[in-house]
Formats: sequence, structure tokens, C-alpha cells
Amino acid sequence: MVPHLRLWLIALWASSVAGAVVIAGLVLGHYEWATFLWAAAIGLAVGLPAALLNWAYLRPRRAREVGLLGQAPPDRG
Repeated sequence: MVPHLRLWLIALWASSVAGAVVIAGLVLGHYEWATFLWAAAIGLAVGLPAALLNWAYLRPRRAREVGLLGQAPPDRG
């Protein structure tokens, strides 16, 4: 099974960080291809751990709402 939430979070975080680094590099006047390589490296180095931490924060909350294996939690009446 492919963990869709993790894949989406990694893609969003890594591309957001890389985009911010590219913008910062271009604003500072670095108009060479190395700017994009550095942005990709920093995007992965910062975005991957951030996405996994974000996933770890979101996943237990969802598991409490949905229950084990997608089943509804039992009523505690």
C-alpha cells in the first residue's frame, strides 16, 4: 500500500521550500544553474523531515477519528 498522505506532504513541503530558495537566490542576483541545484538539495534536506514530522502530527489524530483499519470507533456509552 502506498502511503498517499506521506507522498503528498513530502511533495508539497519539498517543492515549497525549493521554490522559496529559488526565489531568494534570484532576488540575491544568482542567475546560474547552481541556484536551482542548491534549491533542490535544500528543498529535499528541509522538506523531507518537515513533511514526515507533519505526517506524524496529523496521523494519530486521524487514527483516533476513524479507528483501527478504517473502522468506526466503538461507542463508549
